[in-house]
Amino acid sequence: MSKPRAVFLDALSLGPADLAPLERHVELICWPSTPPELRLERLEGAAIAITNKIRLDGELLRQLAQLRLICAASTGTDQIDGQACSELGIAVRNAGRYSTASVVQVTWALILELVCDLQTRRRQVLQGDWQRSPVFSLVEPEFNELAGRTLTVLGAGTIGRGVAAVAEAFGMEVRLITSRSSAAELEAALRQADVLSLHAPLTQASRGLINAERLGWLKPAAVLVNLGRGGLIELPALVEALTRGALAGAALDVLDKEPPGDEMEALKKVPNLILTPHIGWASRQARQRLVAALAAELQSHIGG
Repeated sequence: MSKPRAVFLDALSLGPADLAPLERHVELICWPSTPPELRLERLEGAAIAITNKIRLDGELLRQLAQLRLICAASTGTDQIDGQACSELGIAVRNAGRYSTASVVQVTWALILELVCDLQTRRRQVLQGDWQRSPVFSLVEPEFNELAGRTLTVLGAGTIGRGVAAVAEAFGMEVRLITSRSSAAELEAALRQADVLSLHAPLTQASRGLINAERLGWLKPAAVLVNLGRGGLIELPALVEALTRGALAGAALDVLDKEPPGDEMEALKKVPNLILTPHIGWASRQARQRLVAALAAELQSHIGG
């Protein structure tokens, strides 16, 4: 019995991952990436599409009569037109919880960098400031402990709860909210936050949720990290808050446009803004768990 044909539209997005588990179940065709104008040509005749970030819209899907399954090589499925898939009888599966440990780890790496400012400490050593000190330690700029402070987590899924568990180990108070929380709950949680960590999915309800008004609810000494989706934040409002000192710092692992373009030059000049290239999900182990999850979905689909 021949294997169904599966096309991975942006396999390069997984880096040097071992895709052999997928090939046990399908005839796999991998493209490093796929521009919009080549999606139809590459998916014609395929029973299965695999996509990480390549958009699969209804207009495209209606031209792919043989397509029966779309596997998202990610947790989110916002790149796939779910309504069109439902109308056309195309199943949609994602990779589930493969990235939890990786995202939680990078989240805390960024929180600790914002709070402890280790880049400045390293610069003090490299520039000779420590060596010239009349005492054994450089204590400025000062930093605060996390114990006794409040972490507000937007997104109460597996990742959000994982971030919260680490906060409790630091002795922090934790507030868990979602994009469906009431306006009063959201305002109270943001006003209490010393650290705000974003892990919610991007939906119509959550897009631009952290806007100028809600940034104004945060304490000037608070810091914000986003490892959810770039669209959760109105970026110009965040830049303005950081520039005028209304927020102590922010770290973004995600942007609404990825990779960024010319706007990056302006972002690099924003004080107290750390930018990382969407790495939270991407530990070596997480990427291989993702492949294993996709293989399991293929096996389940093919087996009925």
